[in-house]
Amino acid sequence: MSKAPKYTFRVVEKRNNSWTAEIQRQATSKKKVVSKRQTGFASEAEGVVWAENELKQVLANHVARNKRHDEDRAEQYKDKLKKAELAAAKAALEEDEQVNSTEENEQSFTLSEAEQEKAISDLQELEQLETDDAEEELANKSDRLKFDFELALEEEELAEKEALSKKKVKTKAEVKADVKESSADESETADGAEVNSIYLQNK
Repeated sequence: MSKAPKYTFRVVEKRNNSWTAEIQRQATSKKKVVSKRQTGFASEAEGVVWAENELKQVLANHVARNKRHDEDRAEQYKDKLKKAELAAAKAALEEDEQVNSTEENEQSFTLSEAEQEKAISDLQELEQLETDDAEEELANKSDRLKFDFELALEEEELAEKEALSKKKVKTKAEVKADVKESSADESETADGAEVNSIYLQNK
């Protein structure tokens, strides 16, 4: 099946005995669109000459535009290809780093039987030393010497307690003496009756 050209031209005669030339573009398989039109030609030959020249110009512009589009598309394709290559290289690098890291971790945790036994022995020895130190500290805790300032603080606290205790005893003795003195005082009322000692205390 032959492919129809994108641009064609035609020259038609009008009622006023003039000719009109048109440059047509194939929009769809069944539809054509007039891209350029020129009227007022005296003969068909003049219209054909104009149409051929215009068609050449239109085709040249069309080819140049397609070339620019092709170059733009090629540039875009190169950019996409470059980005894809960079992404692939980055992914490969990350994968290599992950593999290397995994291998290093496996190697660091891979010990020979002798190294494992030595590590267990060192760990047990360290635990025993820590236990011995804790027991020794506990045994010597009661015999630990106190600092001078701690002794001074304790002495001050004891002195304050003794002074407070003496003050309480003295206060109690004074209160008892006052009560006895009030009880011994036998005052009389106006009619000569004795005043109740409890009343005097409450007063």
